[in-house]
Amino acid sequence: MAEELTDADNARPVYLRIADALRQRYTPGGQLPSTPKLAEEWGVARETIRAAIDVLRTDELVTSSPGRGVFYAADRAPADPANDIGQVVARLDEVLNRLDSIENRLSLLESEPRKASD
Repeated sequence: MAEELTDADNARPVYLRIADALRQRYTPGGQLPSTPKLAEEWGVARETIRAAIDVLRTDELVTSSPGRGVFYAADRAPADPANDIGQVVARLDEVLNRLDSIENRLSLLESEPRKASD
């Protein structure tokens, strides 16, 4: 399922919008998903993901380790507090969406008829 890119940002190139979204997921020292996985998630070509990662690399937010992957920088300059709030809100939205998904799955499981062996 592809991440949604807002229509308000249509004037900006897709790779920049993806780079912004990856910034919001920033976890010091955390590993980014693989390029193919991100390409599938966003519904774009791998080259678009590579361009987004290059933007983050230029901003010194990620480092590459050959054979291991791409990692968020373990230490970076303190972020703007307003940006931190935006990241918290974005993360909270993500958590709430996942919670809704889990609750929907549970509802489906609860509505399934039980077998005599259960």
